[in-house]
Amino acid sequence: MELQWPLILFTTFMAWCAGTFATQCVLAFQGKAAKSQMACWITSAVLLVIGGIAVFLHLQHWTRIFNGFGHITSGITQEFIIIVVLAIIAVVYLALLRRNDNQVPKWIAVLGIVASILLVLISGHSYQMEAVPAWNTFLWPIALLGEACILGPATVAVVMALTGESDDEVKAPGGFAFIGSIVNAVCSIAAAVSVTFASNSLSQVGAWYDLTHPTQSIAAVNINPFTGDAAMIMWIGVIVIGILVPIVACFMGTKKGNWKMWAAVALIAAVIGVVCLRVVFYISGVHLFMFY
Repeated sequence: MELQWPLILFTTFMAWCAGTFATQCVLAFQGKAAKSQMACWITSAVLLVIGGIAVFLHLQHWTRIFNGFGHITSGITQEFIIIVVLAIIAVVYLALLRRNDNQVPKWIAVLGIVASILLVLISGHSYQMEAVPAWNTFLWPIALLGEACILGPATVAVVMALTGESDDEVKAPGGFAFIGSIVNAVCSIAAAVSVTFASNSLSQVGAWYDLTHPTQSIAAVNINPFTGDAAMIMWIGVIVIGILVPIVACFMGTKKGNWKMWAAVALIAAVIGVVCLRVVFYISGVHLFMFY
C-alpha cells in the first residue's frame, strides 16, 4: 500500500500529544512539576492541533470528513469523539491549573490519563480490518501506546529541564522515559513480528489478466518487515534509531543526570522510530487478495 503521510503524521502526533498530556497528569497527580505544568499543557495542545491538521490533509476536500460520521462504529467518528473528550478535559485542566496556582485536583489528572490512553488505542484500532491481515491485530494499537510511553515522558523531561525545574524533579519523567523506551521496544517488535504471521493469509495468484492494465504484471510483495520490502526501514529506522537509541539515551540520563540533552536525544530518535514504524505499517498493508 502506498504511504499515507497525513495519516502517518496524524497517528504520530496523537500518540505524542497523548503521551505528553498523560505524563503531565501523572506528575500533577503526584504533586510535581508545578513550574512546568503550563508549558507542558501548551506543548500537548500544539501537538494535538498539528495532528488534527494532518488528518484533514488526507482528504481532497476537508468537508468530506463529515461523510465518515454516519455511524458510531466508524473509525473517524470514534476518533472525533475521543479527541473532543480529551480537548474538553484539557480545557477544564487548564482552567483548574490557572485557578489553583499551577496545581490541579487529582480527579482531573486521572481523567486526563484515561482519555489519553483511550485516544491512542482508538486511533490505532481504526486501522484494524479483516481485509488487511497485517493490520488486523490489536498489537498495532498497543504499539502506538508503547510509542506514547516514550514520546510523552521524554517531551516532558525536556520541557521541565528548559523551564528550570530542579534535577530531582526532572528525574521523575526521565525515569518514566526509560521505562517507556523499554515498553516501546517490546510493543513495536511484537507488532512487527505479528506481520510475519499475517503473510500466511495472503493469496498468491499465478496468472491474472486485467483488461484495464493488460501489460502490468502482478507485484510480488514480501510483507515480512524483517526481510521484505521494508527491511532496511525496520532494522535501521525502527530498531536501531527508534528503539536502541532512546533506551541508551534514557539510560545515560539516569546515570549522568543531564536530561536536557539525553531526553532530547531520546525524543528525536523516538520520533524518527515512530514514523518509520508507521511506514512499515503501510508497506505491510497488503489486502487479503494481492490483486485488490
